[in-house]
Amino acid sequence: MAHYFVGDIQGCYDELMRLLDKVKFNPEQDKLCPVGDLVARGPASEKVAKLMLELDQAVEPVLGNHDLHLLSTYVGLYEPKKNDKLKKLIHAPFIDKYLKWLRKQPLIREYPEFNLVMSHAGLHPSLPVSEQMALAACAQEKLAGKDYKKWLDRMYGNEPRKWRAHLTEEEAFRFIINTTTRMRFIDDEGALEFKCKLPPEQAPLHLSPWFEVENHNPQTFIFGHWAALLGNTRNSKFIGLDTGCVWGHQLTCYKAQTQEFFAQASLS
Repeated sequence: MAHYFVGDIQGCYDELMRLLDKVKFNPEQDKLCPVGDLVARGPASEKVAKLMLELDQAVEPVLGNHDLHLLSTYVGLYEPKKNDKLKKLIHAPFIDKYLKWLRKQPLIREYPEFNLVMSHAGLHPSLPVSEQMALAACAQEKLAGKDYKKWLDRMYGNEPRKWRAHLTEEEAFRFIINTTTRMRFIDDEGALEFKCKLPPEQAPLHLSPWFEVENHNPQTFIFGHWAALLGNTRNSKFIGLDTGCVWGHQLTCYKAQTQEFFAQASLS
């Protein structure tokens, strides 16, 4: 068995299939571990979604911001964005099955056998992984439950930008959603900052990439979300897998057993 962690797919179905062929992925024995943002912006989100359902137990994703936005759009909280190219997926005959499956996926996955933790945007450097796992599990229950529409509506907003011990249930939900699906930078006062999407070397001086803030968690972190990095964190403890396939760069995967990287150039 091999575990293949793959960066933001975002509807790039052809590139994904070529990459899986390249690594000889076998769904009968291997695991595909997408780092979130399975759909949106790319040309074939409906094909990616269908593949996820077909892979069944062979796929272990985490939720990304585009996955959550798809859920919010489908239940009527937002109008579909033309640039997201989700029309075919939203009208696909399997859309309800896909969204029900999506709502059951976690924000964080832990792989103790490799000392790895995966989330879409990252994990907060000031909180133990165990605490963030607990917060994420509570959020997952809300998204999978009967009141999920209410919680999707309460998900949006930038506050609180710092963790505090006595946050309300709604604030804690929003904080872990924002940390795991939206975070890139943390400012010099320790607050999450959401506007800047630049590479670290071009960012304002008061901002630090979350993975460069002092972190005492012992695990290696796998994440996506930040295409401008092109995977370069300059620290082997932090594995960035969003290498901008949907923007014309490449789709990257990481084989945990051998610590190898494989890439497929964008076909667009």
